[in-house]
Amino acid sequence: MLNLFLYRPLGGSWKRSTNITKSGRRLLHGRNGKGRFKAFSLGKEVEWKTWFKSDGNISTYNIVGNDKELGKFHINDVEISKKQSTGTEVIINEIKKNFTSLQRDKSIDELTDIYALYISEYPKIKIKYDSIQIDPSSLMERKEDIKVEGIELKDGKITEAYLTVIEWKTIKDRKLYLCDNDGFTYHDMPPGVHAPGFNFTAYLKSDTIRELAEEELLVFEELHEDVKTLIESAKASLKEYFRGRSSELAVKIVDQWKIDKIYPYTGKPKNIIEKTERQVFDICALNLNEYLPAFEESDIRSKSLALSLLKYALMTSPNAVKRIFNEVLELPLEKQEEFAQLIENVSLEAVISASKIVTDRLDFLRGLEILVFEEESRDQIKERSQLHRIVAEHTWIFGEEFNLTSDDKSLTDVLKKHIQMGSVNIVIDEPVVRENGSKGIIDLMLSRRVPLPRADEREHLIIELKRPRVKIDSNAIAQLRSYAFAICEDERFKDLKTRWIFWALSNEITKEAQREANQDNRPSGLLYKGSEGINEIEIWIKTWGQIINDCKARLNFFQKELQYAASREAAINYLRSAYEKYLPGYLKNE
Repeated sequence: MLNLFLYRPLGGSWKRSTNITKSGRRLLHGRNGKGRFKAFSLGKEVEWKTWFKSDGNISTYNIVGNDKELGKFHINDVEISKKQSTGTEVIINEIKKNFTSLQRDKSIDELTDIYALYISEYPKIKIKYDSIQIDPSSLMERKEDIKVEGIELKDGKITEAYLTVIEWKTIKDRKLYLCDNDGFTYHDMPPGVHAPGFNFTAYLKSDTIRELAEEELLVFEELHEDVKTLIESAKASLKEYFRGRSSELAVKIVDQWKIDKIYPYTGKPKNIIEKTERQVFDICALNLNEYLPAFEESDIRSKSLALSLLKYALMTSPNAVKRIFNEVLELPLEKQEEFAQLIENVSLEAVISASKIVTDRLDFLRGLEILVFEEESRDQIKERSQLHRIVAEHTWIFGEEFNLTSDDKSLTDVLKKHIQMGSVNIVIDEPVVRENGSKGIIDLMLSRRVPLPRADEREHLIIELKRPRVKIDSNAIAQLRSYAFAICEDERFKDLKTRWIFWALSNEITKEAQREANQDNRPSGLLYKGSEGINEIEIWIKTWGQIINDCKARLNFFQKELQYAASREAAINYLRSAYEKYLPGYLKNE
């Protein structure tokens, strides 16, 4: 007997009063009663056949509905069934159109994505489509759960979620599914994450998602603040996950390059400079490998050349590399932004340049020690044609504040330099001479503008270099004094306020000179300090040991951070590359 049956109001199922099945084994779904109407989107007539336990038997009944009378259903009487299992079949007749999405392969793929997480949570659940059982585990390459903590919702509530990422062995459409804590999916969308080479599906699980689904809010995605917050948290975790996975794969590719002997670095990084350089190189090289198909397909020699050129380009102009990669490789926009951020954040050019300055200085200091302290070099090196020329290129050893230099000029030229810096209109038509009438030749003049209220104030450091084996004695001190007073007593410069500092510099100081330079109530090495009109004068004697130790102290912090120790070999190589023509013969050939 068929009876006309009117369904209870939408969502009136017994499931509304509980969250779990009667057996208590799994979470309930489909309790809102919406599925009965969704079936009519496929066909005009829908029949439900249900088998259930009753008084020790399996009983059955059918419900039939038509899309012309939604809400009215015909139900037959309950009768004993010969079937021994419980369950429900849904038969949809008079299909409205050719649903290509229901074709076997495509549907199985989609059902695998949708239910992969749910089936993994409840392995006893079996889902079949066209007699084929859905088996996600056989297609999984990798599965990982990530805890997403501290998601703050609009009302200030802090919620937690778990992101499960499944990587597949086969190519699949990438999706981000929004699920409850048991992995039942309510909504899906593109993940919005660039992860080349990975086939994946991501599942964001949270009780908050279930609550939002019950309120029909998930479909708003970017419009609802809490939904948007959950999605953004999922995407952020996905990006971090695939950065890590990309690094893992990168190691394998780089290892293969090393096996093929085309990786342009050898051994382990010696310091943080080389470590940073290699990290950025690896990222760039892997982008080249990924986005330039011809690279992967090319022979070993071509790969080797490309990697070597990339290394050179990164060392010389990282920003140019960024431009080339974007224009030639045509990286996706998101990848371009990541790549630009990498170059800008690492500031490779600045890091390498600054680090190279420090390591070059450490190598130079080690080389300077060889030049002025080793017996063979100390005896051979010449004052003006060798040591003078090398030191003139490294005035930083006397202080970072000296940024303008002159060397090997007469005192007249020194004053011309002084006038030029002071923007004073004075004509020098006669040479400046010492008391004995001779023209003085200085070795180095270092100048800086003094940061004082008066813009015309200057400070000059004038250095008289001595050969390492020549000791500073009373004659050297007298020569230095004559330089100082010849400048300051010249009437043409009395109105230019300047602080003049004079050094005599060599390896050693005679006892007589030391006694003169070590007086009570003044710093060691200071021979004279006084004023000549508005000019201030200081005269010092110093040793190379003092200069080098002061430099090492200034560079000590950077040396530790860079984990760099200047070796004798590195120091000599540095001197040869820049000053070979000024080196003693034995250092050129060592």
